[in-house]
Amino acid sequence: MNNKVLILVAALLAAIVGFWAYQQSQPATSEVAITATGYGHQSDTLVVYQPQRQLEPFHLTDHQQQPFDNQRLVGNWSLIFLGYTFCPDICPMTLAMLNGIYPKLQQASELPVQVVFVSADPQRDTTEKLNAYLNYFNPSFVAATGPHPDLFPLTRNLGLAYALYDGADQDNYLVDHSASIVLINPNGHIHGVFKPVAVPGEIPTVKASQLLSDFQRAITLP
Repeated sequence: MNNKVLILVAALLAAIVGFWAYQQSQPATSEVAITATGYGHQSDTLVVYQPQRQLEPFHLTDHQQQPFDNQRLVGNWSLIFLGYTFCPDICPMTLAMLNGIYPKLQQASELPVQVVFVSADPQRDTTEKLNAYLNYFNPSFVAATGPHPDLFPLTRNLGLAYALYDGADQDNYLVDHSASIVLINPNGHIHGVFKPVAVPGEIPTVKASQLLSDFQRAITLP
């Protein structure tokens, strides 16, 4: 294992410890789980936080080389998904799914809805790469990334995680990342999270029909 991989492993461990410490420092919250039949204590699709969770200040750069920070999330509902453009399965499947239901998401809300793809691979995901990738799915989507010292605090704040494997100093390596989609409300707070459904023999992704149904319910909650 080379030095760069060791550094990344150490950073991931620090992120996990930091996320635990952050959670311990937050005021107690309750979770309202939304199921196909209504509200309950457990769900495999969406959890809505009550009260909403604070999103700490962050600073990234979007696919048009513009600053992307907390202010870009105010005034609309945002669906944030973590991944990378070289992802072989979960990322293209999720972005294609979000593109397919995007018009219905817009119709479901009185406020604009934006999809934000946060890249956990700043080394390969340049501005040009992110721009071309988004245009393949939907030019209305937003992509953003930044150096790992900026990405780690944001992802742990969102309740997401990622790790780089197989020699990060080469062109061919994998990024293991969460498949959940985080919902940010128009106040810029963490409103909830859509979780992938585990189906034997299938790649764990958030399903289109369930996300749309849960989104319509979630945005009506205070």
